[in-house]
Amino acid sequence: MLANKFLSLLRSNRARLGEQWVKRLRTSEHMQAFQKMSDEELQRRTERFYDNLVMWLEEGALHEKIKTYFSRVGRERYHERIPLEEINLSIIIGKTVLWRFILSEGFLANALAIYQALEMLTMIYNFFDMGFYYIGEEYMKEMYEQISRSKKFTEQELKDHLFPGKLATNKELEAMFGINLGIK
Repeated sequence: MLANKFLSLLRSNRARLGEQWVKRLRTSEHMQAFQKMSDEELQRRTERFYDNLVMWLEEGALHEKIKTYFSRVGRERYHERIPLEEINLSIIIGKTVLWRFILSEGFLANALAIYQALEMLTMIYNFFDMGFYYIGEEYMKEMYEQISRSKKFTEQELKDHLFPGKLATNKELEAMFGINLGIK
């Protein structure tokens, strides 16, 4: 019941949440690339982000749907030349805006409400975390491809500098997060 109430409120307030997110992007000294975009474009993007969150919460969206969405965002932001640190800070701002909204609406007013909302809150946080992962992964892949085409570095030099660690496979991610993410 609490989840349905929250989803309804989130759906009906996504424009307001987007406006708050855009306002924070506009006033941050760390958002120079995003600040070059129109308010309308930023609003559209933030609302789409919240739409995907709603889908995730309602349907326990398939892992591949979320990966596809965030990978596309990573690819697009790379080609728009938005620095990865701005993208990450933007996600943190979106999470903060949502958290303040949850608190302002009184969803976590007592221990029982917190307990009832725990699974939903875990899914929300995991949605944002998957965003960090897949946006960053795709952003780095796009960077790798562009630098590779320049032929200024050997294949091994690129891999050593851009991918010093091992990227997780979908199966590994599901093993790490599957129980808490609502991945199907």
